[in-house]
Amino acid sequence: MTSHIYTWTDGYLAVRHRAFETRGGIEVDTGSARWPRTTGGDALAIASVFDPAVRANATPGVLRRWRAALGDLEQDALASSRRTYPHNRTFWAAVEMAGVFLDDIAIASPASATWDALLEIIGAHPRNSGPGSKDPFGLTAGTFDDLWLAQRKLFGDKRGIDQPDPPPGFGMKGLKIPRTTNADVIQLAAYWSDQLGKAAQVMGYKAAVDKWRAALADVEKYARSGKPDDLYPKNNEFWHTLNDVSIQIAIGDEAPTSWDIAMASVKDSITHLPENVKHAASEGVDLLASAAHAVGKVANEAGKGLFAGFGTPLLVGAGLVGLFLISRGHGHEEA
Repeated sequence: MTSHIYTWTDGYLAVRHRAFETRGGIEVDTGSARWPRTTGGDALAIASVFDPAVRANATPGVLRRWRAALGDLEQDALASSRRTYPHNRTFWAAVEMAGVFLDDIAIASPASATWDALLEIIGAHPRNSGPGSKDPFGLTAGTFDDLWLAQRKLFGDKRGIDQPDPPPGFGMKGLKIPRTTNADVIQLAAYWSDQLGKAAQVMGYKAAVDKWRAALADVEKYARSGKPDDLYPKNNEFWHTLNDVSIQIAIGDEAPTSWDIAMASVKDSITHLPENVKHAASEGVDLLASAAHAVGKVANEAGKGLFAGFGTPLLVGAGLVGLFLISRGHGHEEA
């Protein structure tokens, strides 16, 4: 994958292209500047690869600019690990500056395996964002269960509602059921089948799939064989099932990803690094190596191998970023 990467600038360009490809871009109104819509997690991973070489070789001016970028990461990257990183414009400028500087002083770039792993992880953990785009009826919402509510209101206002007793096996007594037609139900079934197929398979997923298959069998039997504008005869069962399915999809969408778990562990590790560093120093242990190993090990275990593909360079890089942020915050930059 990275046979074309021979320098830091090559690596920067490859990572930037990958970020545009998977995340999209942000462009100022004048069209004169454009940068990737990277997440906070993406930015932290990229910085972890560049950081050790920058801090080991940078001139004071370059180091000041790089430290400013790390300051932004400390403030906002962990909190926006799945969302668009708010400092993308200055972050990408800092990474470009770092790559050009390291090439100017002939610092060897990381091994191909490191670039391969970084390119693989950029965009590989998409942000959980609810429905995202509009459904077939022009509706959208922050979560999938909210979208169910919006759809029910739309069809209730348009077709009218009933309040029958729940079908056998369902709760939610008094649930308002829209008088959807066969054509309405066929569209709804197609949309929600697609969403359920893409949903994270967290606890309860299999049960939701089994319920949905039964509902789809009814759709095939009654809706597709009936007249499009006729009332769907099993609206009660359909809307109760759809309620459960939308909640299941929403739970999967909101479940923490492996990247979230890793970032939470890194954040916890950074919080407790000062006492760990103090203990390591008192025992005469190499300060930087111990801290880097501590952060890298926790992140690796918590993320179930999330960082494993990067090998030692990224684990050390991530640890040094964490240590640098802690030491800066406590006035010990000389460490």
